[in-house]
Amino acid sequence: MTKLHKNILFAAVALVMPSALADIPESSVPAAAVSSIKGAYPNAGFIEWDSEMHGLKKIYEAEFKINGFQFDVKIAPDGKIVRIKEEMAVSSLPEAVRSSVLKRYPGCRIKEAKKITEGELVRYKVEVEDSRDDYDVLIAPDGNILHIDR
Repeated sequence: MTKLHKNILFAAVALVMPSALADIPESSVPAAAVSSIKGAYPNAGFIEWDSEMHGLKKIYEAEFKINGFQFDVKIAPDGKIVRIKEEMAVSSLPEAVRSSVLKRYPGCRIKEAKKITEGELVRYKVEVEDSRDDYDVLIAPDGNILHIDR
């Protein structure tokens, strides 16, 4: 493949990709999903909608802010909420979660906290900064560290 062909192929892919990743209008989201989000989060600001395929199922994502905190909610076409990822104040983390992070990373600073709820399963994701690096730590409510990403 010549350099010209590669450049043309790259340009074609670049033109197609943004539309695949772009937000979708609310009118393209099933009414049950829209109603469910607006009912569960009446104080939500402007809602950005997106969709993605999970296997053979289409899942919608609503992104919005409430009181300055970001919410990302995945929802099925029938209106069932699948996953909630909500930004939260670090000071609102459960004590077991905070203590576990401080024990694992003494002297660290917790920069950001999110609560992730999938059905009955609740986890916390915290971004930690210490003198060496930044870490994303996934923690159970009881303080058990589930996963660490650098």
